[in-house]
Amino acid sequence: MIRVQITSARMAAGTAALAVALVTAPADAQAAGAPVTAPGQTQAQAGVEATPHADQTADIVVTAQFRGQRLQDTPLAITAVNASTLEARSQTSVVDLGGYSPNVNLTPASSISGNALVAFIRGIGQTSSNFAYEPGVGMYIDDVYYGTTFGAMFDLTDLDRVEVLRGPQGTLAGKNSLGGAIKLFTKKPDGQGGGFVEATYGRFNRLDVRASADFKIGDGLYARISGVSKHDGAYFTDLDYGCVNPGKGIAASPNSSHSCKIGSEGGTDVKAGRLALRYAPDGSKLEINLAGDVSIDNSDAVATKLIYANNPNVRSYDASNIQGGIPFDSRFLTAPHSYTSYATFSAGGNYTTSFGIPNQVLPGTFSVAPDSTARGYGVSGTIDYALTDDVKLKSITAYRRVTGHYGLDPDGSPLDILTEYFFLKHSQFTQELRLTGRMGSLIDYTVGGFYYKANDRIQNRIFIPTVLFDFLSNDPVSNRSISGFAHAEVHLSDSLNLIGGIRYTHDKKVYTFSRRNADGSPISGALFTTNFAAFGLDGLTGTYDKGHLDYRIGLNYRWSPELMTYAQVSTGYKGGGVNPTPYVKDQVIPFGPEKLTTWEAGFKSDLFDRVLRLNGAVFYNVYRDIQLTLYTCAFSATPNPCGAPANAGDAHVKGAEFEGSLHPVQGLTIDGSVGYLDFKYTRVEAATGVALGMVAPFNNKWQASAGIEYAADFASGKLTPRLDWTYQSSFYYNAVNGPLNRIDGRSLLNARLTYETANHDWSISAAVTNLTNKFYYLAKNDNAGNFGVDTGVVARPREWAVTVKRRF
Repeated sequence: MIRVQITSARMAAGTAALAVALVTAPADAQAAGAPVTAPGQTQAQAGVEATPHADQTADIVVTAQFRGQRLQDTPLAITAVNASTLEARSQTSVVDLGGYSPNVNLTPASSISGNALVAFIRGIGQTSSNFAYEPGVGMYIDDVYYGTTFGAMFDLTDLDRVEVLRGPQGTLAGKNSLGGAIKLFTKKPDGQGGGFVEATYGRFNRLDVRASADFKIGDGLYARISGVSKHDGAYFTDLDYGCVNPGKGIAASPNSSHSCKIGSEGGTDVKAGRLALRYAPDGSKLEINLAGDVSIDNSDAVATKLIYANNPNVRSYDASNIQGGIPFDSRFLTAPHSYTSYATFSAGGNYTTSFGIPNQVLPGTFSVAPDSTARGYGVSGTIDYALTDDVKLKSITAYRRVTGHYGLDPDGSPLDILTEYFFLKHSQFTQELRLTGRMGSLIDYTVGGFYYKANDRIQNRIFIPTVLFDFLSNDPVSNRSISGFAHAEVHLSDSLNLIGGIRYTHDKKVYTFSRRNADGSPISGALFTTNFAAFGLDGLTGTYDKGHLDYRIGLNYRWSPELMTYAQVSTGYKGGGVNPTPYVKDQVIPFGPEKLTTWEAGFKSDLFDRVLRLNGAVFYNVYRDIQLTLYTCAFSATPNPCGAPANAGDAHVKGAEFEGSLHPVQGLTIDGSVGYLDFKYTRVEAATGVALGMVAPFNNKWQASAGIEYAADFASGKLTPRLDWTYQSSFYYNAVNGPLNRIDGRSLLNARLTYETANHDWSISAAVTNLTNKFYYLAKNDNAGNFGVDTGVVARPREWAVTVKRRF
């Protein structure tokens, strides 16, 4: 962090602004050193000042408009954070970014989606990891688009900066991103040497090791290698119901321990490494960056707790009495605020069916492990070439592959309502080409094209005894997207800029269905035989094939060195696809894209000689053709059951966002944020079960954060305590709002104390997350209407950790 020394006059002005900054988020533009320009640009070309005086807030350079610009000169709603700020806040995973960016909600997916990220910006995102759907928020690593939420729980080791862009990126980000984009930029090799080794030990036997090293291979050829290993024991325990409740009708498991433990959830086991090569000879017009990475995530399933249980069609099996057995009800709920469950992750032979056939036993039983894996690798190559002093060519080529499996027991009990096992495979190739230039001092422009090709596969076994389902699927999914775009900034005067952008995209998705009995045999259509409802689906193919045009028009005006304002209208969309969950063959139908038009106005300011930074934006969204689930398919010969996505809603959304940071005295830093969302449906179809008075998932009306730290300098080093607070109001996890999927509002506190030696070689930190030990849910899988069950993903309790870091 840059420490600020100010005069008494500036201190008075800054202190007067303290109350404002406490509710405004950091546009955290504090660079650790001189700003990094885009390849081929000088600082002057990028619009970046030299390193500011010690009594000013430093700048960070962002590339959201295809060229290096100061954050304060970029007319977009962006939160930019550098590596030192991530470390000071104990942010180690992409999910940790959400609480500090206004109107951004990031969380691990529920167990039904496996090892995936749920990302929402301004209330727009995607909860399912199924490859039939597109992410509503784009994820990027070094400008390489990652095309699925599965496997997107990225670690934040060895980053240069993070850019969180809010609002539609229809004409900017590599592949259209409707709600916004999260861009991670790794540190480039520079040949300066150095690196670090860091070890962390904490609660639940947490042991993390991180390391990075930079070195020079030869003239103009540099390398950087980094790695991370993260491990902690589970914080959530699966208990044996029969052991805990002897004599209550269910025998104890022979696998349970003396404490009645039969399993655990919520543990972490991640290992990852990255190698980057950079070729950039002095004075050359050419720069080449190559990178390869590998990751192995063998973590547990997310901690999932049974919240509601009431299904009369499921009872424990009693061979002596076909009407007997223990019903699925509240007896299987563990203590409300305990980190425990009675889940067994196994299925078979303990239920009645909804068809009136008591104690029907489907052929075979199976068990799944409570894990959630994602193993992948990727390679990328970026070439920057200066054709002339004013015209630059950039090529970004990348390939990435990830596979993983997970099991789930959504009823969280020793009985069986639904047990599933999934194996997912995603591979993608991307190519982006940009030509960026300027015409004198009048126009900066970029034209280019983007290509995305993904081949995916979803394999699973689904066991739903109450509706006679026990089948295997093996569905290939292909996704191809190609687009062309143009972006221009016209400098009408030294202070006034006109911005325009356009992009045309064409998408094609093909989903092929495979449905077989659990033993691999073909499904029979005989009434009330196992899987009879799925007869005829095997081998069917559905196709989505459509193009879309997006645009952006805006003006920005710099009133003074301290203040810039902007206004714009922009559009974006989230692509359509094919219904991935048909119950019968005529439900294999495509659904169209969601569309968004956003009117936005904002300001960026550096006040009191850059002691206070305050940025803000207000926006109005017209959200059309929202993808909602139909629970009755009027078009189908079997209208019920149904689970088809359709463009079944429209909405208007108003919002505001403010961010700020303040340095009132030397060593003291205060930052904060506030976000507001007001979502209102204007149209919904009755078959969705959604009413006009409801709100879309992850639309929490308020979100705020505040942080304070003070760096006290001593002869031997520096001691820095820091306290962070985050808040978000309640929201609903499902489109059909109800008390069983309402996520309560919460306030959380994190604290960190760091000592760093005077030569900056060594540091030791003690940190506590969830300081008040608040019990809360991240997600709720409300399926009470269909299966009489509701489960919730339980967040981590209070944890402490000690970190030792050695820089060299």
